[in-house]
Amino acid sequence: MNVLITGGGSGIGAATAKRLADRHVVVIADRNKAAADAVAAEIVSAGGKAIAVEVDVSSAVSVKAMMEAIPGVARPLGGLFNNAGINIRQPIDEITELGWDAVVNTHVKGVLLVSQAVLPEMLAAKRGVVVNTASDYSIIGAPGLGAYCAAKAAVYSLTKVMAMEFTSRGIRVNAVGPGPIDTPMLRAGRAPAEAEARLEMHKAKIPMKRMGRPEEVAAVVDFLLSERASYIAGQIIHPNGGLVMW
Repeated sequence: MNVLITGGGSGIGAATAKRLADRHVVVIADRNKAAADAVAAEIVSAGGKAIAVEVDVSSAVSVKAMMEAIPGVARPLGGLFNNAGINIRQPIDEITELGWDAVVNTHVKGVLLVSQAVLPEMLAAKRGVVVNTASDYSIIGAPGLGAYCAAKAAVYSLTKVMAMEFTSRGIRVNAVGPGPIDTPMLRAGRAPAEAEARLEMHKAKIPMKRMGRPEEVAAVVDFLLSERASYIAGQIIHPNGGLVMW
């Protein structure tokens, strides 16, 4: 199966690409083309199959260009991991329209646009799997993360609608809802000492008393993409160390 991974240049996306690449051709799509190239090169040097492409998932023009850049060796796409995401930490009374749009468009509009681009190939084959990256914040809130929480709740709702519309047509759709995972995005925008203090705060709240690893989320995505999850549709699975029990 050929699998497209958005946000594949780092963190959970990169870990998923590396996990899948020994069994699938992975297309690593990222706004940071250099990062996508680096992950693809690492995979190829290890004997896997990977292709890097550039995309801004919030732009229909960019998504169209991405699809045109994916070579025939990676077509048709049978798996899609909608994973691209950004975050802006601002309270509700301070977040700007520009910041709100950037977060919501990347997460929600991005899932819509990329899914719309890939679904025709899955529908033609009468089979396919989509996994969307939601979050614990799909079901709980967090101060200072209004845009992110709203976007992830929307991704979870969109996942359920997609499952209702496409499961009967051979396409399974589910979501992964990670808890606190030690990724570059979690540390972004913070000084090293501040980032470490934030991680310690998270650890204190997690029953397992540790942060999650990107590879642990990748394992769940791998499962959802596989036939082992053949009777699972419209669900959100939370690798979160027990932080949120749902």
